[in-house]
Amino acid sequence: MATGSPLIDPKIVYLKTNEQDLIPDSFEYPHFYTPIAIAKKAAKDLQTRLQLHLPELVNQSTGHMLGVLVVQTKDGKLGYLSAYSGELQPELEILPFVPPVHQLPKGENFPEMAAINVINQEVMALEESDAYISAKQYLEKTSKEIKENILAAKKAAKQRKSERDRLRKESMHLQEKELQEILEELAEQGTNDGMDLRRFTRSENLRLEKAIASYEVLEKQLEVLKTQRKTKSNELQDAIFKSYIFLNGEGEGKNVKTVFSDFGVDEPPAGAGECAAPKLFQYAFKQEMKPVALAEFWWGPSPNSEIREHGKFYPACKGKCQPILAHMLKGIPVKPNPLLENFGAEKQLEILFEDEHLVVVNKPTGMLSVPGRHIKDSVKTRILEQYPNANGPIIVHRLDQDTSGIMIVTLSKKANKLLQQQFLDRSIHKTYFAILEKPIKETKGVIDLPLILDINNRPMQMVSYEHGKPAMTHYEVIKKTATQTLIKLNPITGRSHQLRVHCAHKLGLHVPMVGDNLYGTPSDRLYLHALKVEFKHPMTKEQMKISTELPFDI
Repeated sequence: MATGSPLIDPKIVYLKTNEQDLIPDSFEYPHFYTPIAIAKKAAKDLQTRLQLHLPELVNQSTGHMLGVLVVQTKDGKLGYLSAYSGELQPELEILPFVPPVHQLPKGENFPEMAAINVINQEVMALEESDAYISAKQYLEKTSKEIKENILAAKKAAKQRKSERDRLRKESMHLQEKELQEILEELAEQGTNDGMDLRRFTRSENLRLEKAIASYEVLEKQLEVLKTQRKTKSNELQDAIFKSYIFLNGEGEGKNVKTVFSDFGVDEPPAGAGECAAPKLFQYAFKQEMKPVALAEFWWGPSPNSEIREHGKFYPACKGKCQPILAHMLKGIPVKPNPLLENFGAEKQLEILFEDEHLVVVNKPTGMLSVPGRHIKDSVKTRILEQYPNANGPIIVHRLDQDTSGIMIVTLSKKANKLLQQQFLDRSIHKTYFAILEKPIKETKGVIDLPLILDINNRPMQMVSYEHGKPAMTHYEVIKKTATQTLIKLNPITGRSHQLRVHCAHKLGLHVPMVGDNLYGTPSDRLYLHALKVEFKHPMTKEQMKISTELPFDI
C-alpha cells in the first residue's frame, strides 16, 4: 500500500488512494464511532506491518491498543501516523510509531527532585541507623516477652485459684471453726494473688510504654521526613504537569492539569496522555498535518478484565482521553456525539398490562428507561405524562437504552417498595433472548463473572474477582445457523450490562451480541430483548406471567 517514493517525514506512511477513499468534511466523534473506509485501510496496512516486523506482539501476556490517524500534509498528500498506547519500548521502534506527547524530563532536571533525594538519604540513614534498628528490635522483643509473661502470670494465678477451689471443697466436712479459718486463709491468698497479678501487669506495661516511647521518638522523626517528602513529591508532580503540554487544532497549548481541571477533573489519572489518540494528534499538530480520520484497535491477547478482541476496533477511552481530546480537537470540525441523539423519539411505548398499581410496558430499542443529562424523553417521563396521579419512585428496574422488551413500572410508593423487595429476594424471573455474532459450541450452562464499573470507560463494565459484585446468568441455546446463535438468557442477578458482558467476555461465552456498540460491533440495533417476566402482583398477590413477541430471529 505504501508507495516507493521517499518519505518526507519518517513517521508518516503515504497511502495510495482512489475514488472510494472519501475525505469527510468533519471528524468522527472519537468516543463513539465506526472507523471510515480510509481509516480502516490505514489500520489494515499497519496490521500487515505488525505481522511482518513484530509477530511476537501477539504472543505477549496481554495485548495493547494501537491507533492510526489518517492525515493530510501541507502539500495535500494523504498518509497515516501510527501510535502505540503506553510506553514505547525500544524493540517497537522498528515501526514508525509517533513519540510520546511529551518526553518527560528526568526527575533530576527539576529542583524539587534534588530536595526529594536529600530527604530520601535522610530517611534511609535513619532507618539504617543503629539507634533505630535497636529501638525497633527492642520494642518487638519486649512486646513479645511482656505478652508471654502476662499470659504466664494469668495462667499461674488461674491454677492457684483452681487449687484454692479444690481445698474449699475438700474442707466442707470440717468443723465450723476450722472450716472458717481455712476459708479466710484461702480468701486472703486470693486477694493477695489478685493484687500481685495487677502489680505485675502494671510493671510489665510500664516497661512496654518505655520501649514504645523510645521507638516513637525516632519514628516521629521519620514521619516528619516522609511528610516533607510527600509535599515535595506533590510539588514535583505539579512541575511535571506544567511541562506536559497538549496542542490543539487552533494552535493552543495547555498543560495536562489545566486540560483536566477545565473538564471538571481535579487530578489527571495515571497514564493520561499515553493512549494512542493523543499521541497521534500531538504529532500531527506539531508537523502541521490535518487530521482526517482515526481508527484504534486491540492487538494481541485479550485482558482478563476488559473486553478486548485481537484486531477489533474500539473508540477512544473516556476516563483518560475525553478531557484531552475535548481540548485537542478544538479548531477541527467534529461530528456531534451520537449518544446525544434521542433514538426513541418517534417510537411508541406499548402497554402490555395496567391496573391502578402498576404498568408493564414493552420498551422499544433506543429509548431510555429514565431521563438522562441531555435526553429527557424516557419510559419514566412518558409514564408520568400518561398517568399523572402516579407517585413514588415509579421505576423498579431498568433496561439499557439499546435493549428492547419488558419493563415493570409502578404507580404507587407501596407497590414500588413491594416489587423492589421481590427484586432483592430474586423472586422475579426475567427471560431475555439475544442473537450472538457467531455460533457457539455450548448448548446450556451458567456464567458466573463478578462485574465492576470500568471507571476509565464509563458506562462499560469489566470483570473483577477482587472488587466486582457477584453476577450470574443461566443460558440456553435455542438455535444456530452457520453464522449466528439465538440464545435464551435468564439473569439471576441484575448487574449493569450483565448479559452483554457475560456473552462477550473471554471467560463467558466469548461472543458478543449482534449490534453491541460497546462490547462488539455496531449494527442497526442491539439484538437483545427482554421477552418475559414472572412476578407476584404486589397488591393482589396474583402470580403474573407477561411476555412479548420476539422482534428478531435468525
